[in-house]
Amino acid sequence: MVKIKIKDLCFGYASTQILENVSIDIHKSSFVSIVGPNGAGKSTMLKCLNKILTPDSGEIHIDGRNLRHLKRMEVARNLAYVPQSSNRIFPTTVFETVLMGRRPHLGWFINENDKEKVWQVLDELGIEDLALSSFDELSGGQQQKILIARALVQDTGIILLDEPTSNLDIWHQLDVMEIVKKLVNNRNVTALMAVHDLNLASKYSDQILMMKDGQIVSAGKPASVLTSENIANVYGVEAHVHTHAETLYVMPLKQLVMSIDA
Repeated sequence: MVKIKIKDLCFGYASTQILENVSIDIHKSSFVSIVGPNGAGKSTMLKCLNKILTPDSGEIHIDGRNLRHLKRMEVARNLAYVPQSSNRIFPTTVFETVLMGRRPHLGWFINENDKEKVWQVLDELGIEDLALSSFDELSGGQQQKILIARALVQDTGIILLDEPTSNLDIWHQLDVMEIVKKLVNNRNVTALMAVHDLNLASKYSDQILMMKDGQIVSAGKPASVLTSENIANVYGVEAHVHTHAETLYVMPLKQLVMSIDA
């Protein structure tokens, strides 16, 4: 079953085209990673999906409904968005920060059901002991888990994650990826994540979208996308790709071009 359908999506700023005729179907209950160099259009595509940005042309359908016709609050009931952890300031407790995720469902008042959902998610992620801590005083890894918790209490079928591991150490990178994978498997959530680490994408993803210059150049199972040829074409890097214990690994060897735009 198709959860997200993107057709001929285009977006640009003035004379700079960021996305060009992007088309892809994302199936329900799948973990999809978007990879590609900086400036490829990964984050822009997620922001178009979340209606943070308005496409110049093309269509996005969520469960068969045209995103263009959905109001902002309706979008928030269908898609949850997890930004990068850097530069996020919430002068509130962890509980209050997570409770913000219930806003699309709230009436005039916060009820006990909303509070119970927060406690359930904090327990599910093993961070209930942080409930009364100040968000701004937590480590980067802890903050990222709180942002995921905030997205979870929205009770959406889709979660969008914009490079959630980029500022974390290896332990917390794996922790975040394990959390998202369990959400897909246990809650039937559809997860769409922009990520730089090709080995993390390979290990956890059901499908990978590889982007370059605002276009999807390859899409499919990790083994069909993460090839030496694709990596050379998209990243300008010679890489050795091998499989061990049924997991595919990418080992970069050398640059094939002078530089990739930062």
